Amino acid sequence: MCGIFGVTDNKDSSFLTYIALYSLQHRGQESCGIVSWGKKGFKYYNGMGLVQEVFNRDLISNLSGDFAIGHVRYSTTGSSTISNAQPLFLNTRFGEVAVAHNGNIINSNELKRELSRTGSIFQTTTDSEIIVHLISRSNKNNFIEALSEGLSKLKGAFSFVFLVENKIIAARDPWGFRPLVIGRKGKSFAFASETTALDSTGYDFIGEVEPGEIAVASNGKIKKTKYSKPDKFHRCIFEQVYFARPDSVVLDKTVAMTRYEIGKLLAAEFGKSDADIVSGVPDSGTSYALGFSKESGINYMPVFMKNHYAPRSFLQPQQSLREFIADLKLAPIKDFIKGKKIILIDDSLVRGTTSRKIVGKLKKAGAKKVYLLIASPPIRGSCFYGIDTPTKKELIANRMNLEEIRDFIGADKLYYISLKSLVKACGNGDKNFCTACFDRDYPIL
Repeated sequence: MCGIFGVTDNKDSSFLTYIALYSLQHRGQESCGIVSWGKKGFKYYNGMGLVQEVFNRDLISNLSGDFAIGHVRYSTTGSSTISNAQPLFLNTRFGEVAVAHNGNIINSNELKRELSRTGSIFQTTTDSEIIVHLISRSNKNNFIEALSEGLSKLKGAFSFVFLVENKIIAARDPWGFRPLVIGRKGKSFAFASETTALDSTGYDFIGEVEPGEIAVASNGKIKKTKYSKPDKFHRCIFEQVYFARPDSVVLDKTVAMTRYEIGKLLAAEFGKSDADIVSGVPDSGTSYALGFSKESGINYMPVFMKNHYAPRSFLQPQQSLREFIADLKLAPIKDFIKGKKIILIDDSLVRGTTSRKIVGKLKKAGAKKVYLLIASPPIRGSCFYGIDTPTKKELIANRMNLEEIRDFIGADKLYYISLKSLVKACGNGDKNFCTACFDRDYPIL
């Protein structure tokens, strides 16, 4: 998924980027980096690990300048190594440029082969580097024209922030898969993957970089142009289901409120129940459970204590790490569990192994029955647009029917919300979402 940020015309640009990356840490925990530009030119630093582990006061002070971009990485293409840490900093025929990317370019192998055949030498294994080579090899007369030409050759999901001398340039794919919002504070502009990064740095949300759009910000001004005319918005619905922070705003409401409303619709679909309490798998499941409780009248009660110092299991590159962290981060609250019939709500069910462990923990702690409810439909399609979901054969909904999944997990009941209700709650009744992970209706391949 990754998180990206960029800020213009602010003497504290690097510190603000550090704060923004800290607020976007949930989007990537493998590596992070910041590149700045000022009177002394470009300065950059990146490293493996969390933002607070990689950066300190002295490093931030050394990244002086009025412009900066930053990145937190969750790898979907390219290995998790320091050479792939972003922002990437490279030379082009237009001069030095830094780039941070969120998304997945699905024709990257084809483009790399063609570029390598004609002389390009790649420094990384990530697909993000491709756009810089396309820019550098363009016959256009200026950077923006070369960027427009390069973007038009990419297929897939991409939200970019570029730092060139004295300006930041943001671009979004023609389908709008990955988010990219704009904030403003006085004459300074900021670009971010989520509005929470704008809030944490004191910037007011003023809109989005729209699908197929390039935005150039410098000297207190912003100019937006279209390089492509999209036929439809394909906003990733999994942002609201799982990835985005609850305090971020998507489609004019917080993600927490969206999840609350999903929970209410889930309760309406599920109907009456003999459950004693309803709870959510923390943290994303909490808002769903609160909405379910409100609609159903069943009391909400937390049944797990979360270790907030454990990383997000979904973001781990290896299944063994996912399972270990799932075990580490949730501890059952036994007095709330023993002898109870519990409705437990989780945001999604992918492989099923984590859910099996969670249900097992409740049963071991004395739960009388566990009804597992999922706040999204069965995941049957792999994502090619920036979410590292497993291959089709690894997705449990492709290998088992509902009863088989329930038995594998060990739940007494298993229920998924309908896609119709999910789309309704997410606030876009005309279905301007990408829902390919649920229905395999891929906008582009």
